Amino acid sequence: MLRKRKEVLIVLCTIAIIMMIGIGIVSPILPHYARSFGVNIAMVGLLITGFGVARILVDIPAGRLVEVLGRRPMLIAGPALLGGASFFCALAKTYPQLLFFRFLQGLGSGLYTTAAMVMLADISNVRTRGPMMSFYQGAILIGAGLGPTLGGYIADIWGIRAPFIVYAFMAVFATAWAYFKLPETKSPKTVREICDDISIDESGDARPGATFMGSILKLFEKKEFLLGSLVTFGIFFTRTGTQNQLIPLLGADRLDLSASLIGTVLTVVTIFQFLALLVAGRLSARLPRKILITPGSVALGIGLALVAFSRSYWSLIVSAMVMGTGIGLAGPVISAYVADTLSREEYGIGMGLYRAISDIGFVVGPVMLGWLADRGGFSTPILLNASFVICIACVFHIFARETAR
Repeated sequence: MLRKRKEVLIVLCTIAIIMMIGIGIVSPILPHYARSFGVNIAMVGLLITGFGVARILVDIPAGRLVEVLGRRPMLIAGPALLGGASFFCALAKTYPQLLFFRFLQGLGSGLYTTAAMVMLADISNVRTRGPMMSFYQGAILIGAGLGPTLGGYIADIWGIRAPFIVYAFMAVFATAWAYFKLPETKSPKTVREICDDISIDESGDARPGATFMGSILKLFEKKEFLLGSLVTFGIFFTRTGTQNQLIPLLGADRLDLSASLIGTVLTVVTIFQFLALLVAGRLSARLPRKILITPGSVALGIGLALVAFSRSYWSLIVSAMVMGTGIGLAGPVISAYVADTLSREEYGIGMGLYRAISDIGFVVGPVMLGWLADRGGFSTPILLNASFVICIACVFHIFARETAR
């Protein structure tokens, strides 16, 4: 049984690497591709926001679908939709077409990510969940790290539309890999559980799925689930708001760094995140979750504060090291913590809602921090981000109970 679970984990990680390489392949050319349609910078940003909004919209329905249809169909449909949308992104003739197909990419990404998190919860227990989540997050980082470099070379050799074509073929491969290699991990429902999903209205007619909203509302009553989701919201808020948006702008405007040096700073964040993931994965099997989550979140906040006060390239590098370490320690363990708070019957809806809350941070971060930076410079929004993350860590540590001892 353990060997089978490890095989499923390896397949999920392989697909994650392929998917993240694909996302990374298009990231360096996406702004330039959008500008080729004659749009302004705000419309370029809308392509990223639209992708995130699509994920938010599909996260919770995907959680429901994995319970009704199973994990495997969603893990096949997600990459398939991504592949088709990527192909049509390459063929787009107008900006609205490109925006629409980017939205479809977000839907495919949301389907896959939610189903993958649920399957990881299925094949793990309290002792193995932390290491498995860390291993999976490490695979995501590997793919994300390889993608941008490949995308730049592909665009230089074959043109600016080529990365989307390559992404489409990679998604097709991921779809086939999921189809042939992934088993179904959803437990068959008992007659009683199926009946619980059907309520009777006043006319006496059965209404399937009437408990869907009730299941969501029940999750909002779980303090530990909400606190864990809030920590992840803060991490996603930071990744897109400060890490991917304000740090590059600060490096260019305040420190006059070249694009390559800014890229090096972001790479340092990823490297230290990966190293911390390895440590967190090993420790999470033996230590309580909060011992890793709280220090990791505080370290992230300290790293952000150091970014705000950076006045040289090397001080920014040190800040990136601290940030990456914090994200790596807290990120995968908080996912395991949230899964711990759910019963097996709640995995689908629970992980869908968890992903939706995370993706709200993904979308809100760049908009809010960018707006603040336009009005008060870089230091104020980054320090507010740091304070927010540290406050969340303190609230989590004080009020959340431990789920693994």
